[in-house]
Amino acid sequence: MRTKGLALAALAIVLAACGGGPKPVVPTPTSQVAKADDIKITGDASTPVNKLAVTAIADLQKYWADEYPKLYGSDYKPVAGGFFAVVPSAGKLPPCAESASDISGNAFYCSTKDVVAWDSEKLLPELQSKFGDFVIPIVLAHEWGHAVQARAKFEGLTVTKELQADCFAGGWAKHAKDAGLYKVNAAQMDNALAGILELRDSPGTSAVDPSAHGSGFDRVSAFQDGYDNGPKACKDYNDTNPVVVELPFQNAEDEAAGGDMPYDSIVNNVPYDIEDYWAHVYPELTGGEAWVPVKGLEPFDPSKPPMCGNNRADGYALFYCVPDDYIGWDNVDAMPTVYRKGGDFAVATLIATQFGLAAMTRANDKADDKVQSLRGDCFAGAYTASVLLQNRKDTSTFGISPGDLDEAITALLVFRGDGDVERQGAGYERIKHYRNGVLNGAEACLKD
Repeated sequence: MRTKGLALAALAIVLAACGGGPKPVVPTPTSQVAKADDIKITGDASTPVNKLAVTAIADLQKYWADEYPKLYGSDYKPVAGGFFAVVPSAGKLPPCAESASDISGNAFYCSTKDVVAWDSEKLLPELQSKFGDFVIPIVLAHEWGHAVQARAKFEGLTVTKELQADCFAGGWAKHAKDAGLYKVNAAQMDNALAGILELRDSPGTSAVDPSAHGSGFDRVSAFQDGYDNGPKACKDYNDTNPVVVELPFQNAEDEAAGGDMPYDSIVNNVPYDIEDYWAHVYPELTGGEAWVPVKGLEPFDPSKPPMCGNNRADGYALFYCVPDDYIGWDNVDAMPTVYRKGGDFAVATLIATQFGLAAMTRANDKADDKVQSLRGDCFAGAYTASVLLQNRKDTSTFGISPGDLDEAITALLVFRGDGDVERQGAGYERIKHYRNGVLNGAEACLKD
């Protein structure tokens, strides 16, 4: 049997986002930058999260002493107003906070006092418990992004500043991982991305809202931009670039339903919309060759899995069966769980990945399984873009609701079984390819 799909074992859904270049300068010598032992915080420096924070602070000061002159043509001035690990229930507030609610469940950089503060009682311990150690330094790196903005006198919408700070955090994270400051494997990186998703705006938030920080898709995209391309890519962020894709609800009914269609409507109707998408796109990719619909859709009971070729598709939650040309999914346990915990577009996206595999089979794609799987994720992103743009109005009535893109990347990040990382790629890779499809369309997927 040759199937391409997702193993059911260890299925887990985690829910928890001008003018001229720099002038030559002599960078601040890194020997003048404080080491971790030299960093003093206001608060209990012995707690696990605060130890992680102190290590991050020391390296962030060093990192920006090296990088800031390259970007902005002047020396970096270290954050000097203090570092505050706050226990909000104790009643003692950091500078710039007027009440406990300003810091409870929060972390911030305050430019008027040049301080960084964080809730060490609830926010950081909860993030660490859910998403692991590496999410803690990323939170601090985001706040350092705001410190950099203050020094560079960066102006823009709130959401632009937040995404640039996410991008700067990604640039530092790559440095920290490569330097061995933190031992970060693929699973830990995926957990950190899930933590970024946790900090996204509520669905339906407007991009011009003064408090907007970006959707999960926006925030993860910005972080990956910095991680993959370095802080130089972040410097040119402005209110038009990158494009923010936070979306309003389509109507009151959509908002009341949380943007979700019923499960049965998704699995019974979305596959046919994906077929319609491929009927439009496949000829464009192949120089006029018509799309041939898949022979079947097989929702199944995992206690009675269907045959695929000469073998039974036992242990699979979702797959494309190459010899029999059908897409099957566990319609009793796995996919209803994805819907319940991840939302309707999580289900739609996962099904769309399998149609991407079917397309590559029709095109006689000879790439290995991992490359094909990542291309399938990219094609799912391209399908999402079509729904977002509503560029098939004569044949499709589907639209995107707020939170759908976040549901999609959450599913790609965590919907996998043991051993699937080697065959499919880690969640970080999957989201990167999906984002490529969303932003650049199906043709870009063939270049991956």
